[in-house]
Amino acid sequence: MKGFPPDAVIRGTVSADGRLITADEPLLSLQRDAGGSMGSVLVVPSLAHLVRVAGRLGVTIARSVIVGGRDQDIVLWVRIKPIGDGVEIALVRQRDDAAVRHDKIDFVAIAAHADMAREGWSWQVDRQLQFRIVNSEGSVVDHALPQIGEPLSAYFQLVDSTPAAGIPVDSLPLLTGVAGARPFSGQRALLRNDETIVYSLAGLPMFDARGRLTGYRGKARPFGDETARQPPGEQPLDGPSYNPVFASKLDHALRQPLGRIVAHANSISGQLEGPLRSDYVAYAADIAVAARHLLELVDDLADLQAIERPDFTAARERVDLADLACRAAGLLKMRAADHNIAIEAPKNGERATAVAEYRRVLQILVNLIGNAVRYSPDDSRVWVRVDEDEDMASVIVADQGRGIDPADHERIFARFERLIPDDGAGSGLGLYISRRLARAMGGEISVESALGQGSRFKLTLPRHKG
Repeated sequence: MKGFPPDAVIRGTVSADGRLITADEPLLSLQRDAGGSMGSVLVVPSLAHLVRVAGRLGVTIARSVIVGGRDQDIVLWVRIKPIGDGVEIALVRQRDDAAVRHDKIDFVAIAAHADMAREGWSWQVDRQLQFRIVNSEGSVVDHALPQIGEPLSAYFQLVDSTPAAGIPVDSLPLLTGVAGARPFSGQRALLRNDETIVYSLAGLPMFDARGRLTGYRGKARPFGDETARQPPGEQPLDGPSYNPVFASKLDHALRQPLGRIVAHANSISGQLEGPLRSDYVAYAADIAVAARHLLELVDDLADLQAIERPDFTAARERVDLADLACRAAGLLKMRAADHNIAIEAPKNGERATAVAEYRRVLQILVNLIGNAVRYSPDDSRVWVRVDEDEDMASVIVADQGRGIDPADHERIFARFERLIPDDGAGSGLGLYISRRLARAMGGEISVESALGQGSRFKLTLPRHKG
């Protein structure tokens, strides 16, 4: 990128309220490209998220990030250090960053957000959060919609969320979601041309064929226009065993200290403050791995809370189960290789189309294949196959593990159930969440297994919209 030479250290400072106070020209250029300016809130998503985390936890964060520029993406090594009432930013462009040209991006929409109501209008932005598609979908909108190419932050003024009923919330869900390439919802936004008009934004990430983030697709609906309906056949978890306020507070209470542990452990293992003995570096790396495992368990609890909300639904888009199975298998190949386990994914050219939510299907398949790898013996094989008929498409995951007693086939889909309680693996929620997600998409997960004969899990999903 012009003006951002490799190896040059680019610096800036951000105030406690998130405003860019000082910036070398390349950093200021990134801010302007994203729709901000000097003195305004930092709106470069990947940087803004890290600044907020470093400031909240009071720790130095150093890591590699991808930042969208005007012409191409660049890879930066970022160090964010708390100073006084703000943070200091230092950026170095990394060489051989394999930048992605925006004019070659192949947009592949994953799904519409599950919470998107019919009211409001749809939008699609690229990696720089510049509008590419705007569609009112027949809704009556009494103000000008954004222009193609206009930055989202130039059209909307993002507003911090206000905690309700004592429930901690992410103050800027959009920036947090974009920084992690994850879905977001509940982002309050004012029209810059008329601040009396308030919207709630929700969106899902989009990826190209190589799995790279290409932008977001979402919905803008009038703030406060919430809809809730009970999915057919699903009952929410309620009563004394479920308290949403307690669950949200617990999630917040766990994430903050675990995030601090991960940040400190990464700083130590990365030897950011100077060289250390190799055994200390190894200890720090182990601590970081353990803390990330606990964060994964927190994610499972968050998923549990989401799927048992009365208004939970899954999006319906056409997906290729063979492609998703290959992606899930690819994510787990390194873990399998550690035990010399071979994963046989669907062959090139195979297809099995279904109507479901892309990221939820991927989540289910990662869980099923991950379980197959976890419970398979070394030097064994896991098979992943796809099939389809006139009405349904399916993915079958088979392994050579110890097998499951038929008497336990339904038990393994219960909450917090593990057949071997002391094996230290997982939370006992994976299969429960996976089956709930499958059923929310009109499908099912079944198992065929016997002791000593391995296991065969089958995910079935409809091929046509119901």
